Amino acid sequence: MFGRKKEMMVYVIMGFLEAGKTSLITDLLQDELFDDHAKTLILACEEGEEEYGQDLLGKTGAACEYIEEEEDFQGTVIAKFLKKHRPDRIIIEYNGMWPASHIPEIYDELEEICFDREVIFQTIDVVNDETFSLYMKNMPSLMVDQFKIAEMIIVNRCTLQTSKSAIRGSVKAVNPRAQIVYESEDDAFYEMKEEMPFDINADIIEVLDDDFGLWYIDMLDHPETYTGKTIKIKGLIQKTKGLGEGFVVFGRFAMTCCADDVQYMGFLCKADDWSAYEDKQYVTVTARLEFKYMKEYAQEGPVFYADAVEAAGKPKEELVYFN
Repeated sequence: MFGRKKEMMVYVIMGFLEAGKTSLITDLLQDELFDDHAKTLILACEEGEEEYGQDLLGKTGAACEYIEEEEDFQGTVIAKFLKKHRPDRIIIEYNGMWPASHIPEIYDELEEICFDREVIFQTIDVVNDETFSLYMKNMPSLMVDQFKIAEMIIVNRCTLQTSKSAIRGSVKAVNPRAQIVYESEDDAFYEMKEEMPFDINADIIEVLDDDFGLWYIDMLDHPETYTGKTIKIKGLIQKTKGLGEGFVVFGRFAMTCCADDVQYMGFLCKADDWSAYEDKQYVTVTARLEFKYMKEYAQEGPVFYADAVEAAGKPKEELVYFN
């Protein structure tokens, strides 16, 4: 119906106004990977500072249609554009103020519209480092919803003051599989080494209460750094039914975006005897960390093997934050 190809690639570019979505799409159109004489349809859901000029569209074999109203972002409207332009691929410049829940919904509709093709989505979230903290403070739900469905987060306009750990924590807490790419005009930025607030080379790595979130994300991102290391850290235990003998779940509750989105971040911890400790009690463990396949994970994951366990009081701030 829309060409001979069996696949319809759909690139969804998310982000707030002035994040750099139009610039990214302009670069994509001119990328050598797109230099295949295939026709691209851009569905622009907002008008930014930059527009797609006719020279660019003509040179790259692209067409652009605008969807200005949220209620028009649906299959019937898009089907008309597909019939008009018969594209080989689609780039959606998504309005950052619209709920991200529309993205999986439109995927289902496109699968019906393009019934003779397999629809393949790639979701990219573009973030401006200059406004990251402001948006996370004032519009955390919108930001987090985009992180949840993004396969890649591009953080542009980074400087030597950029806090990679805060950005990474905010993203990885809700979408551990997301790839984060940092972009900067300052070459020195790429030479920056991210320092942890604890000594990863110590015989016993001591993680303070306020650093739990940073350690947790770095541990998942870089298991090779912590495998076989001994760590002293405070957390909450949960005596979950069905675990192997000697195992509990050890972790902390984390606020990923707002008070309505609190999640327990935990992993397996084994000790000789947990009978002295109650369910949902705080303890300090000194434990060796290993990464191995466990049936509870149905994949490889972190496991603590505790050498020592001590009862502990609640942290001053019980919730873990990432920024």
